[in-house]
Amino acid sequence: MASPQHAEERRVLVLCGHGINDPLVSTLMLDYVLRLQAGGSVGRILLITEEHDSSGASPESLVRMKQAGIAWRPLRYDVRGWQLVQRMRNMLLLLWHAWRFMGFSRQRVVVGFLSFAGSYATVLRALVRARLVIVNFEPHSRYMIEGGTWRPGSLKTRLTQWFERRQVARADAIIAPSEAVMDMVLEQRSRAPVRLQGVTIDADSYARDETAGNRVREQLGLKDRYIILYIGKFRDLYHSEAEYLRFMQESLIAVPDAHHVIITQDAHAEAFRSHALWGGISARCSLIPPMPPAALIPYLSAADIGVVAVPPTPSQRFRSPVKSAMYWAAGLPILIAQGVSDDWKVADSEGVGVVLPDLVGADAGRLRRCIDALRAQSRESLARRCAETARRSRDTSLMVDLLREAITEGFGPSDGRAAN
Repeated sequence: MASPQHAEERRVLVLCGHGINDPLVSTLMLDYVLRLQAGGSVGRILLITEEHDSSGASPESLVRMKQAGIAWRPLRYDVRGWQLVQRMRNMLLLLWHAWRFMGFSRQRVVVGFLSFAGSYATVLRALVRARLVIVNFEPHSRYMIEGGTWRPGSLKTRLTQWFERRQVARADAIIAPSEAVMDMVLEQRSRAPVRLQGVTIDADSYARDETAGNRVREQLGLKDRYIILYIGKFRDLYHSEAEYLRFMQESLIAVPDAHHVIITQDAHAEAFRSHALWGGISARCSLIPPMPPAALIPYLSAADIGVVAVPPTPSQRFRSPVKSAMYWAAGLPILIAQGVSDDWKVADSEGVGVVLPDLVGADAGRLRRCIDALRAQSRESLARRCAETARRSRDTSLMVDLLREAITEGFGPSDGRAAN
């Protein structure tokens, strides 16, 4: 436990409901706190993650955290086990770690990243008397109900919804990923100042590399093709493999020289190969296994457009897809459904993407006209505009500045719309 002589040193406990190697942590929250410390320490930081496997942190991550003075404590969480029991156990462990870490410090801050970690953080706020900062608050329960994973009125649903309302009511600062989240927070009359900021990445690290992109095109035999790229998962919060195959059918009619490149997990790749539609599409699609973020740059640089494969269901307006920021940073316009996060508005108003009512059932004629309009532009000019969009609105420097303000000073009164 901290000693009285360290009582004036700020202690910041950062909670993530994903593992240290999950991209939501390794390329987002971990990067945020590392940059916070690199830009001038905000105090001592303890990062706590829930680990869904036994892989552990990479040696590189451990070194970077040690050099930045960031402590890390992993908590085990088996998604196949009794979830409520595990949540209660981890809550007790969190309380133990929090008391040991914060001790006598008079400046205590708990940061919750995403919905489940925000629930943990809300409980800790009361128990250790800390200021509560919620980052990327989203109503996770709505996603799960819409996707059919959770039943409305179930104990899990009611508990999650109660904690989501509690986060909004008890937070001292909220960073909202979309205007819909901002409006929801304001409608609930939260006392917390709220700022609007979509999920951010290190935009410069995804800068387009034409040489590497041309090399990938040659390796795949796609030198003169129009490459439509998708990176990520299917099902749950995304279109299913079957739905995406129907979209691919229409897009290949709309764009005769198109070729799809999909970077996804083996289970999804197998679902594509076993589907009845695959035989007619396989020659115009390359399925590639997942890879570390840095290894994606040649594929991003080889592509002509990036797909955000999210269905336009009502809850999707609350999201802020990382993919949009990644595509834009690499100079790629996006293909997105109307109503998904705020990104469809940006794609439309700034000319950095194609907006459709939905990917599934997309009209081939409309898609062809939209793609032709993009292709009529200077490739260099379009890529530059996309990259500028990423740097202006989705670069991690913006998130770090907001976090520093929330942790050290607190947000002043404002609806926060100028922050994005």
